[in-house]
Amino acid sequence: MLGAAAVLCVAPLALGSYQLYLAQLMMINVIAAAGLNLLTGNCGQISLCHSSFMAIGAYASALVVIRTGLSFLPALAIGTFAAALLGACLGYPARRLSGLYLALVTLGFLQLVQILIEEFPELTGGVRGLSVPKPQVLGYAIRSDFALYYVLLGAAAFAVFLADNLQRSRFGRAFNAVRQSAFAAQALGIPLGRTKLVAFTLAAGFAGLSGGLMAVAVGFMDPTEFGISTSLRQITFIVVGGLGSVAGSVLGAVLLTGLPEFLRGTQEYADLVYAAILLGSLLFMPRGIKGLLDDLWSLRLVRKPATP
Repeated sequence: MLGAAAVLCVAPLALGSYQLYLAQLMMINVIAAAGLNLLTGNCGQISLCHSSFMAIGAYASALVVIRTGLSFLPALAIGTFAAALLGACLGYPARRLSGLYLALVTLGFLQLVQILIEEFPELTGGVRGLSVPKPQVLGYAIRSDFALYYVLLGAAAFAVFLADNLQRSRFGRAFNAVRQSAFAAQALGIPLGRTKLVAFTLAAGFAGLSGGLMAVAVGFMDPTEFGISTSLRQITFIVVGGLGSVAGSVLGAVLLTGLPEFLRGTQEYADLVYAAILLGSLLFMPRGIKGLLDDLWSLRLVRKPATP
């Protein structure tokens, strides 16, 4: 872990402008995937509106900066809180649903958010988009990609640390119990509705944080960037990486965010490629990359000769 941290700290020195931007997107997707993994991978609740909470965090934080002149960090906190609050508002009525019905409710919420963004162009810019000013932290304007890289790196490290600790906490154990058997969890005294509500709120908060960071990293927001394709890609990240694993979320987000670099000539088929990867992972690698690595490591230990 220390070696990986050292590599991440010195990586900007060896990266070009486009590679640096790609690394920034990787860290933003890591944050979003870590939150979705808590909801879907651990708690077993399907959500097709994760990108909507990213949009809420992005637009809320950007509008706070533009309208009030507040600095980046308080605006980011407000955007994250707004996304978490709306996640709780959606999770409260949806806590009684599961499976296909829950997926349809979250899909409807995604369409509602997109319509609201497009129908208030004087506030959100509508389909024309919204320009986001450069962030300011403690009175210092972050104008270089290098400085922004380290801000995103710190945010991603914090999000991964928080998600890992949440998984190990009583909330994480309750999430796993609800996913494995709702009846058994209820028999053990775990409140199903409250547990699902907490999972929705946390996932929305992570998504809002990643959306606010994406707004300043990209510098421009377009409602089409927060559509169903983005939500499906977030699901692909955690399925390919490994459901229920923070490390798997990181692996999936990093590898699949870098995938467009190898698909430059076939960008119009990007969604088809992601769908094929998702289907192939479900069929041939259901535990994801993390599960495959665990199996290979276990096999290595079994074949390792005993030391005399």
